[in-house]
Amino acid sequence: MPKVSEEYKEEKKNRILESALRCFGEKGYEATIIDDIVRESNLSKGAIYNYFNSKEEIYLQLLQGRTKDFFSEVESEYHKRSSATDKLRFLFERFQNQPLTDERRKSMRLYTEFWLYSARQEDLKKLMEERYLRFTGFLKDIIKEGQETGEFNEQVDSGFISQIFWALRDGNVLHYSLLGEEEQYKKTWEMIEEFFIGCLTTPKNRE
Repeated sequence: MPKVSEEYKEEKKNRILESALRCFGEKGYEATIIDDIVRESNLSKGAIYNYFNSKEEIYLQLLQGRTKDFFSEVESEYHKRSSATDKLRFLFERFQNQPLTDERRKSMRLYTEFWLYSARQEDLKKLMEERYLRFTGFLKDIIKEGQETGEFNEQVDSGFISQIFWALRDGNVLHYSLLGEEEQYKKTWEMIEEFFIGCLTTPKNRE
């Protein structure tokens, strides 16, 4: 039997992931079954199970890819920025200016659905909590950096404010995924940015 190359394996794996994402986006996570992914990918069920043990594993792989892309992007950009305030503003800019395509809207709904689904599954809940702590910890470190440099008010609880940030972010994403009001989505981000910069920065550093 001919040896299968790593490149071939990666191509098949990506084909499954892309097909699954389309199925999840169209039908929702819980309504999608492996047979849907079989039809979309034009691969056999056996081929899919050769790479993934379950539908959950497929979505978690997709989520892991998005998480990796996010941190690679922001960490690369942060090396160009000299202050915590600039880093924070970039984060707002990134969310506000991301392309609001139909595919992204479906992806937003899918993330919300899976988050709620995982809350009822202890093993998945733990994984999602770990991911959440990575995101809150990331923002917490930026706030602490700003406090150490005197940009941000040292009395602010960095952990609490980072939780508020992601709660507002997820809420705005949910509203947009349901209502599709692009102008309102962007305006809400502007207001969130104004609120956070106002809460965090010391008077002498406010613009």
